[in-house]
Amino acid sequence: MGFASVIAAALLAAQPAPDSGPPDETGLTVSEVESVTVYGRALEEAAEAFVDQVTEVPRGTRLARWNRPVCISISNMQPRYAQYIIDQIALTALELDIEVGEPGCSPNVIIFATSNGDALAQRLVSETGYGFRPADQHTDLGRQALRDFQEAGTPVRWWNVVMPVTLDTGDRAITLRGETQLNPEFPLAVRVRDSSRMRSNIRYDMAWTIVIMDMTKVGDVSLAALADYVGMVSLAQVDPQADVSGQETVLNLFSGDQTVSGLTSWDRDYLTALYRAPNDRADGDRQQDSVEHFLVRERRQAQEAGEAPQGE
Repeated sequence: MGFASVIAAALLAAQPAPDSGPPDETGLTVSEVESVTVYGRALEEAAEAFVDQVTEVPRGTRLARWNRPVCISISNMQPRYAQYIIDQIALTALELDIEVGEPGCSPNVIIFATSNGDALAQRLVSETGYGFRPADQHTDLGRQALRDFQEAGTPVRWWNVVMPVTLDTGDRAITLRGETQLNPEFPLAVRVRDSSRMRSNIRYDMAWTIVIMDMTKVGDVSLAALADYVGMVSLAQVDPQADVSGQETVLNLFSGDQTVSGLTSWDRDYLTALYRAPNDRADGDRQQDSVEHFLVRERRQAQEAGEAPQGE
């Protein structure tokens, strides 16, 4: 079974006035209030911590995003539930200005529901060959991560594949496995032009994402929350090994935190920053700095609109 077959879903209450104390010598009433101390990291530090803890990219690459239409498929799930998840992910994608493929498109977000996640992961890796590691480097997290994917034992696991492409044409800028054996003259040569210490003429695109949902382990989480979780790991490069217990994110859905009900404001602002920041930075650090800058901007705008707490 080839890879192509595998990829074939306030009201504000009035506050009582504080008790008034005795008048002071000026005749004015003095009120005693408790001192208030605001704790919190600087917003810039919080944004940096969020991006550091949530994301993981292949060595030598930069944060990738979808630059072509997303086409979502779900296998082995009742159609009405599958369609709900597909619609939820598609809605999030549209909010990020990601194009969504029409019915009948070739899937590149491939989701499987199963009762044995490890067994399915191992079978897919065995049968799809280069589908998980299409190149020696720069497309995925590597061999150890692939072993972890097959043995994760988690409610949801995922595998992102990215591709370096030329910024102006979108042409692939890497030779895939097997291409040199078929044609020794095939190795791609990318001409570097208009590059600088700040910019590159190469960007990184999300190519495809494979997600496995083990329905015996998802518990009683809502379908909406599950859809948001899958959407988060499908639209961005999320570290499967990340400890995000200190972050406000849907990635804590299976941690026992009963307050998690879907994408948080931090999740949405991060995704917005990822898709608005320039994606032509010269290296991974500068690319991440750019995303963090836009994340800070999103959070500040939310604070000014009263949608996020101060002192983050």
